[in-house]
Amino acid sequence: MQTHVVDFEEVLKNYIPYHESLKSIQKDKQEFSNTIEGIKKEMETILSSSKSLILDDATNRKNQDRFRELQTNAVQVESEFRAHIVAKQNDELEKNFNQVIEIVNDWSQQNSIDLVVNKSSVVYVNPKFEITKDIVEIIKQKGLYQEFKEGMYEVEVN
Repeated sequence: MQTHVVDFEEVLKNYIPYHESLKSIQKDKQEFSNTIEGIKKEMETILSSSKSLILDDATNRKNQDRFRELQTNAVQVESEFRAHIVAKQNDELEKNFNQVIEIVNDWSQQNSIDLVVNKSSVVYVNPKFEITKDIVEIIKQKGLYQEFKEGMYEVEVN
């Protein structure tokens, strides 16, 4: 029985479609950050105007109502974003993982390999059974390789 090990994490992090997924997720995070920043600025404006200006009761009530509305909106936006981003991350990871599995399956069939397991599930493997470099070479040949650098798609979310 021919058994080999592949480091799926190493392959995925250098896989261009995975990079595209990361960019899309970061774009969503930036849009969320921009939305929250707009709400925050409006809330700060209301607070500063109530401290620096003498306002009549009707204006104060209107500002208080608007402030509460903004708070509610911010909580709703954050809740919706968290649900959306978790689902999107899961969907994108599954899609990319399945594409890499297809590449590994093709390689395995061409090389008469009976079993390939993820390196993260193995305590020890003799290096001669490690095929990660072979799979990375295939994604390079297919034009799907881009070296991953830590932080390359990070967006600060306030």
